[in-house]
Amino acid sequence: MPSSLPKPARIGNYDIVDVIGRGGMGTVFRGADPRIGRQVAIKMLTAAADDPDLLIRFYREAKYTGSLHHQNIVTVYELGHQEGVPYLVMEFLEGVSLENIIATKRAMSVADKLNIILQVCNGLSYAHKRELVHRDIKPANIMILDDGTAKIVDFGIALLGGSRLTRTGHVVGSLNYMSPEQLSGNQDVDLRTDVYSTAVVLFQMLTGVLPFEGATTAATLKKIMQDPPPPLNAFLADSPDPELEAALNKALAKKREERYPSAEEFALDVARVHQRYEKKMLADLLTQAAESMRRNDFPNARQQVLHVLKVSPQDNEAAALLRQIKQAQEQHQREQQIVQIQMKAEEAIRKNHLDEATHFIEQGIQLDPQSTIFQGLQDAVQHSRAQQAKYQESLNRAQEALKAGVLDAAKRAAEEAHEILPEEPEAMTLIAQISARLEKRLRDQKAAEQQKRFALLVNSVEKAMADARMQLYLGQIAEASEILQQIEAEISQLPPRWREQFDSLKREIEAKQVEQSQPAPAPIRERMDIPTAELPAQFDATRFMEREEIPSAAQVTADIRVDSPAEPTALRPSEISHRPGSDLSGDFLLPRPSPAQPNKYQVAPELREFLAPQPLGFSRSRIWLGVAVAVLAVVIIWLIVRKSVDSTSRGSDHTTAVGSSYAEINAEPWATIIEVSPASGDASTAVGQPTPLRLKLPPGQYQITLQGPNREQKQVEVNVPERGGASCFAVFQKPDLSRIVGKD
Repeated sequence: MPSSLPKPARIGNYDIVDVIGRGGMGTVFRGADPRIGRQVAIKMLTAAADDPDLLIRFYREAKYTGSLHHQNIVTVYELGHQEGVPYLVMEFLEGVSLENIIATKRAMSVADKLNIILQVCNGLSYAHKRELVHRDIKPANIMILDDGTAKIVDFGIALLGGSRLTRTGHVVGSLNYMSPEQLSGNQDVDLRTDVYSTAVVLFQMLTGVLPFEGATTAATLKKIMQDPPPPLNAFLADSPDPELEAALNKALAKKREERYPSAEEFALDVARVHQRYEKKMLADLLTQAAESMRRNDFPNARQQVLHVLKVSPQDNEAAALLRQIKQAQEQHQREQQIVQIQMKAEEAIRKNHLDEATHFIEQGIQLDPQSTIFQGLQDAVQHSRAQQAKYQESLNRAQEALKAGVLDAAKRAAEEAHEILPEEPEAMTLIAQISARLEKRLRDQKAAEQQKRFALLVNSVEKAMADARMQLYLGQIAEASEILQQIEAEISQLPPRWREQFDSLKREIEAKQVEQSQPAPAPIRERMDIPTAELPAQFDATRFMEREEIPSAAQVTADIRVDSPAEPTALRPSEISHRPGSDLSGDFLLPRPSPAQPNKYQVAPELREFLAPQPLGFSRSRIWLGVAVAVLAVVIIWLIVRKSVDSTSRGSDHTTAVGSSYAEINAEPWATIIEVSPASGDASTAVGQPTPLRLKLPPGQYQITLQGPNREQKQVEVNVPERGGASCFAVFQKPDLSRIVGKD
């Protein structure tokens, strides 16, 4: 059978779990006994067919070890064969070999090391009393279980009585741990060789090195046979116990007669040293446990005290310290629990979860009734509830004000709520909504103000252009030009069509200025190309223009008497000429000839929309009547303009000084202020002034009645503030020119 045996499913009555290890002589498996559910170690000797001596050693191990039943010796259960290969079933040891502990330099106290040697001596003493010598004590054959128990294994080369088992030219055993008598080969080996090997293991455990080890095998053999063991202080930082070093030197003596006669006597000296080291170790462990308890490292402190009690179960100091550790651990756990509850209560208060906070506070008071911390938290909860009530009250006021449209009050209330509980999102959301509506209202107000300013600007510009046309008609060229200069900056703020009208009127004024620089024009009768016989000598229109007289209706009628028997040509409204570029509120001029028909008079295109269609053909008398009506209309318009100027100058007492309250009244195209009535119901005031007009009024609400061009009346309201002014504006229908110029 090959030396490297694959893992079988079963060996004998045992199920194979896995492989523990392999060697040159065989393989060790971990198995399970299905009959009693016990784990076992199964050593199968695969090299027995090639080495009969090895087979003998294997049977000897089974025989000798099977007869031993000691807590420090591995227990053998069964010897068997499978397919011609012998196997040995023994106790499964859960632990590591001492060889592994030394190789990994695992930290161990001197007391623990001496304790392992004492257990090995106890196991050897049990075997020696049955005349069984192990002859191969070494760290690899000492197993340390998880609970600290030491187990001696591998009695394969053990010697019973005086029998010997060696092979020619070979040394049976491990060289570094063999006694001098084992190496000589001419002496019988007895139990003192196990004492020597055990002392070598102890020296290696204490120092980490072997006592006799050379660079070569020959040098090692020489040291074992001749050299004394090196002193412990050459390897240990702390001074070793003299009695321990004396015991080692005696156990490592070259002559076996000078050694301990038994493992039991060697153990007695080691035990006295162990007791001193163990006492110091236990004291150190208790000190470390107390320090761990002060650091609140209760698991480590408890483990250290339990280790002391395991070594010394009757140690009263360790038992008392264990009780203290338990009480301190419970107190610490209670304190930790209180701290956790306190943190949860504080967090709930911060989040304004007051019911949850109250629940945690009650738990904390049950654990620590005298705690002032939880009493303070109770006060904090009460304060938070009061703040919550204030917050809700402010939030409700904000919501109600928002519904009522009182945005400023709503925003103030929402901001108050946010200041009370800054972490609550509802107030922040409400503030954002209110701010958005306030911004929209401000944008709407700005747009309305812009529209109002634009309407006032249009009204001012159109009125100024109408005034300029009137001044142009009256021959006041300089005044007309000055009016246009005053509104030139305002024209730039209006759409292009107003600029076009402005430029057209400006060119017309410039043309008139050029005409004035030329010789005086012909009399009006020549310019009108009307036969002198057709106009009465009494009619002199220039007299009214030059003297700026306002004729009465009787004068106009007297001046337009028809002395000629010929019927005068009727003046039709469509034959009244008009300056180009005038707007709908512009003034018409005196009749002048049409270029195509010298004796015909035309109305400007802007005014024709106010006239109803006229039938073709006119009598001469109607022409004369038209001329008279046109002259009368011009005079009436001039009178209105002049009266407006005079009333403006006379109405200075209606204007307001800087800082007083007033009302600005405007209308399109024009209007007359009929009365101003306070909203309180007091007596109304009749004004009779044309627009535009600024009236000094006490603060309050007023209703203004205006009359437009076609006798159309409108009422507007204005709210005069405590300081400053307010304005109102009315729009009327276009004037009925057919009523002014006459209509057939």
